[in-house]
Amino acid sequence: MMKNNNIDFIVPKREFGNTGIQISKLCLGGGSFGDTDSQIILDEALKHGVNCWEIVSFTGKVYCEYFKKNPGIRENVFLSGKVYSTDPIVMQEQLNILLKENEISFIDFLAIHIVDDTKVLTNDVRKWVEKVKKEKKIRFFGFCTHKNMDTCLNSASKLGWIDGIQTFYNYRMQRIKSMEDALQKCHEKGIGIFAVKSMGFSVQKKTENQKLPSKEKLDSLLTADHISFEQLKLRAIWQNPFLTSICSLMPNSAILQSNVLAAMDENPVKSEIVTVLAAYANATGKYFCRRCGICETANTDRIPIFNIMEMLMYSRGYGITDMVARMFARLPSQIQRKIASSDYSGAEKICPQKMPITKLMKEAYLELHKE
Repeated sequence: MMKNNNIDFIVPKREFGNTGIQISKLCLGGGSFGDTDSQIILDEALKHGVNCWEIVSFTGKVYCEYFKKNPGIRENVFLSGKVYSTDPIVMQEQLNILLKENEISFIDFLAIHIVDDTKVLTNDVRKWVEKVKKEKKIRFFGFCTHKNMDTCLNSASKLGWIDGIQTFYNYRMQRIKSMEDALQKCHEKGIGIFAVKSMGFSVQKKTENQKLPSKEKLDSLLTADHISFEQLKLRAIWQNPFLTSICSLMPNSAILQSNVLAAMDENPVKSEIVTVLAAYANATGKYFCRRCGICETANTDRIPIFNIMEMLMYSRGYGITDMVARMFARLPSQIQRKIASSDYSGAEKICPQKMPITKLMKEAYLELHKE
């Protein structure tokens, strides 16, 4: 691994599908701006060649302020943004707000958030996309998928008008053949791919993961190789040539610099580390939701198992407890009352990861339910 000195490391770029555009293989996630000085983070991102930036609903005026202070920089940045509807009228309203709030005339990549089934990408949506492209309000279009990803990717590869996709993907998903096949099909059709949720957090408590022999062995190997577990996760994703960029939360200079160093090292991950990483993935696999959603088809109480599992992941993996508690509180009261007592035996039988859903739903209720 390269060591930082006074040299300005520049993150390599990759082709964004068939657009003819190259973007940094590391993308600055739109949620990176919390208590830190956003302008310093943006300065540092550009210094290291991270020219791909994401706008989300809570990015605020960060980019607008930066472009005002740095005239001419907007043209050097690839901006991605989101709309939250498939109704062309609403999409237009949301795009107009996006452009106005950021004081920009166009967005480079606009994505619908979140698509679980490409049937929502209707002919009306396609016509609207053609219209706003002609008006030069967007350059490229696609969607975000966090559930049933392999099917969505496969379907998108057949549509012929999708430029890019932001998909849930990490080192754990690399073990799923249907996912790898779908990514390859998108690549062959010239669709650029952003990976999100790159850390691949499970819903198991971190203290339990640390006790595993494979984790101890992995930590030892990584220490000897002078890389962190987080850097390994990123490098594992970049081994896949079908991926364009990883959209990563980088809320401070330390994480940004660590990710930049990981992006700079394009050597293959050592085979011994790959083997132990696979062993760790196996050992924790039953606590990783691969987001297929089939569990919900086997629960008569219509418990949103997937959503609750995701809340548990955010709470335990990212430590976002307050936000998750608010999300849980928004569940209908009649659903909340049934979570701990519902029958999940059918769901457990069909879960490809063999997750202990009954146990996890009870834990989620105890941890997330607030009186």
